Amino acid sequence: MTGWPLVVIAIATSVMALCIIVLPVGMLVALRHLGKLAERLTRLLESLDRDARPALESVKRTADETSRVALTIREEVQALSGTSRDVRERIQRTAASLEERFVEFDTLLDILHDEVEDTVLDVAAVLRTTRRGTGLLRGFRRVFGRRR
Repeated sequence: MTGWPLVVIAIATSVMALCIIVLPVGMLVALRHLGKLAERLTRLLESLDRDARPALESVKRTADETSRVALTIREEVQALSGTSRDVRERIQRTAASLEERFVEFDTLLDILHDEVEDTVLDVAAVLRTTRRGTGLLRGFRRVFGRRR
């Protein structure tokens, strides 16, 4: 084997040897960079954990407090609703009772009006009769009073 195939083989072998040497070196450099990147990511995650943990705890406490407030508000609204219902029923009963009393009072006033009217008419009739009787007595007195 002479000539140019030997040159090609020599170049190919040199390139392969070079690749065998450079490739692991490149991989070592890449691994070193990946190791540094992993360390930075670990520090970042630790920092986020340190910084985010209080915020998450605060959010959790706020959510718990919000749940308690919502429960308290729900209980108060239910209590107010029950009270409102009771008051409304009492007002309706009172209104019905007042209506009955007003009807009874109106009836009483009608009866009282009729009685007063009848009494006034009776008094007027008595006064008229008394006036006539007085007028007759005066007439009798004049007639009988002059004779003496």
